[in-house]
Amino acid sequence: MKQITRIALACLGFVLLAATTQAAPKREKLVENIVNGEYVLEEIMANPETAIPADILKDAKGIIFTLNYRGGFMVGGHAGNGILIAKNPITDEWGVPAFVRTGGANIGLQLGVKEFDAVYVIMDLDTVRKAYTGRFDFGADAAAVAGPLESSREARQNVDFKNAKILVYSNKKGLYAGVSVSAGWVAPNNKGTKFFYDTDYNMPEIVMSDWFELPVEAKALLQRLNFYTDGGR
Repeated sequence: MKQITRIALACLGFVLLAATTQAAPKREKLVENIVNGEYVLEEIMANPETAIPADILKDAKGIIFTLNYRGGFMVGGHAGNGILIAKNPITDEWGVPAFVRTGGANIGLQLGVKEFDAVYVIMDLDTVRKAYTGRFDFGADAAAVAGPLESSREARQNVDFKNAKILVYSNKKGLYAGVSVSAGWVAPNNKGTKFFYDTDYNMPEIVMSDWFELPVEAKALLQRLNFYTDGGR
């Protein structure tokens, strides 16, 4: 009987240890998403053929970074992860990052590639709100097109751009400017965001706040984003 008890306790200890081990990397995974976002932005901006014009970033209300979409994933419709950063509507400054879930985008299939990184630049506040409060679809809820690479204020007078709520940029050359993104969705990862900031506040309060301190893990991403927004290359 004692032997059975010892075995049971050992098994329980193993289960608890496994659970602790699995839980420990959770913040590391969220940090990895932030680091990946910085990598995506740097790679896209380093190439004049894919770089986002500074005027676009200045006019933007929010931005979403995603990494490594694959053709099979898009066909299957499985979800991925992304980082959302919104501008404070009062200060017009980029805020702290939050986490979102993404999926279904079919740009990779249009480009004929298996994998690509992308940045979704959100041009209106209503779409930003949808990104942190509830799922929205690129086709049904937010007109999304491949963004222009030339001077934005002139380019966006084009019929393909002037009504677009989301401008899409990829690290892959040849993303035809103005091509419609008719599939894909974004939804808030409220649980992950609250865990990362160790708070009971929900995503709207976190994303639009000016009192949450920028995490040290996100400082490099924000510095780079501000650098490009100010016209740096």
